[in-house]
Amino acid sequence: MEKKGDFTVLIEKLEGMEQRQEADASIIEILDELIKNCRERERFWVESELPIDSSFLLYHSARNTRLVLEKMKNRFIMAVKSDENPHIISDSLEIIPILSELYDATLPLKEQPFSPEVLSFISNRLRLLRNMAYKVSMMPSPEEEIAGIDREKFKKRFSRFAETLQAMFIEA
Repeated sequence: MEKKGDFTVLIEKLEGMEQRQEADASIIEILDELIKNCRERERFWVESELPIDSSFLLYHSARNTRLVLEKMKNRFIMAVKSDENPHIISDSLEIIPILSELYDATLPLKEQPFSPEVLSFISNRLRLLRNMAYKVSMMPSPEEEIAGIDREKFKKRFSRFAETLQAMFIEA
């Protein structure tokens, strides 16, 4: 029998919670696993030898996915503690499809070449994720977005990205 993916299990658990109208902590373990996987992807894309514009987009995608999952996890923890009828269940069901789509779209890119169309797709989905996260109150604050970033490494990497962009504009 094929193992169900984490997002499939997550949706099943959320649907069960929605039917019971009660949040439970059983979802935290799945969220922790997804968060861990996103962290590994972030590291992979930071260390990647791909062109900086591609690796930055893929890093940004993994990081935003992780940050939204962390917000979701924290909201579930609070909902379980307060024992309320939380909106987190319906909010999560609304955002999980785009999280899953973005997560699944970037996984094979670690091992195979990809086209500019794939990067455009990911960029569009990332924009949709951020808009949806804002709508369901899972958008990380600016402080949360920059927390944990190695500023020196980021500056060095970003300055190379800026130089690449500048060279592209000069050539055009």
